[in-house]
Amino acid sequence: MVRGNTLSESPKTKVTFTIVTAVFILLLWIGFATDLFLHKASTDSIVNSDLIPDILLGLFRIAGAYLAFHTIVFWMVKSQRPATMYSINFHTGNVDQHQVEGIERCVTFSSWQLILCGIFFFLAGLVSWLTIFGMGVPSFLNRIIPLLYFMALSASSLTAIVVRYVIIPADFKSNNPLEHLFLKHEQVMHNWTIILLSVELILGSIEVLPEGVILGGFLGGIYFYFAFVWARYFGEYFVYDFIDPRPKTAPYAIVGLVVAFGLFFMTMYALYLVLEWNQWVGIPLVALFVQRSVLFKPPTK
Repeated sequence: MVRGNTLSESPKTKVTFTIVTAVFILLLWIGFATDLFLHKASTDSIVNSDLIPDILLGLFRIAGAYLAFHTIVFWMVKSQRPATMYSINFHTGNVDQHQVEGIERCVTFSSWQLILCGIFFFLAGLVSWLTIFGMGVPSFLNRIIPLLYFMALSASSLTAIVVRYVIIPADFKSNNPLEHLFLKHEQVMHNWTIILLSVELILGSIEVLPEGVILGGFLGGIYFYFAFVWARYFGEYFVYDFIDPRPKTAPYAIVGLVVAFGLFFMTMYALYLVLEWNQWVGIPLVALFVQRSVLFKPPTK
């Protein structure tokens, strides 16, 4: 869903960049002040499962990584079928429809969070298999895996909810085509990442820390800078209207986005706490959350 942006004579670019940079620095400070960036998970907490054998958890993680990377490489980058994109023209602010193919299909935030999930599952699966075969685990993996996990939980839940409750209803109301949102690679990006991460939340034992709330906004800030550089110097378009820093509403939209990242992470953190308290209560709640987050078929009139 893109609505187009009205470009005023007094763009808010500097104000928006100042806010984003200030928030980015604040999140960095919080990360170091709370020792989040120094947190080192134990190998046992990464590889153990109370519900299934560790070898099955390792297989699940490698399967999740394979699905993510297969989707990116074969169903997107190497696909012979160009993707239809409705984007914001950098120069006019109008909505343009155009075809994208190859690596350009990875400029969306949805593809970023899919890649992030793939990296998490691959590294977590790697640690699982290194442990199963009695091999040493590099210490940096014990540090980076929890951070990737927290970031992925925030990004995937945000993506699924926004697609289901904002993008699809808006396009449906405007009578815009919806078929492209339900192609197999879109299904993986919008539905299967949150499904797989929710299964990981149930089966795995990686401790979810409340300090991880900052990491979604951290990722969002990185994407904001990328999106502007991409639109200004390369693609000449923004994938999302709310990521354009120039409209009058841009500063509020960016702050709202950071808050949304935090809210969705805290939702996943709350589910984690319930699972820790009682799995018989937590598993149905996780299943309900996933069921209300994903959508596999277009809505009907």
